[in-house]
Amino acid sequence: MKIGRVLRVGALAGAATLVYRVYKQYQSDKNFELAPVSNSGTSSATLNDSNRSISPELVEQLACPLDKKPLELIKDNQGKEWLLNPRNGYRYPIEYGIPKLLIEEGEKHKDESLIRSGDENVVRAS
Repeated sequence: MKIGRVLRVGALAGAATLVYRVYKQYQSDKNFELAPVSNSGTSSATLNDSNRSISPELVEQLACPLDKKPLELIKDNQGKEWLLNPRNGYRYPIEYGIPKLLIEEGEKHKDESLIRSGDENVVRAS
């Protein structure tokens, strides 16, 4: 009789532990939910990344992979966002809120008209 009671209490404790762990996992996974899917089967988030900007705090932490100095966030005429190195004119694209900080991407999208000289002494306002 005592063995049966111990087994029931153990099973109940195991089930309670399982429910608790599943609940905690659900709470931690809730922070990473995907965008809801519409009836057409495509995501309600548009493929255009203009509404998915990177945070200003992240921009302050990022540096050009070539000269290891700060970058600036700019938008072009089409509304696409770029990270600009004003010392050499390299523009790094931002796709779906993720910056592509590869030297090859900067070279490919270089814009000579965006180069500013003497930019090292300028203090940028946050």
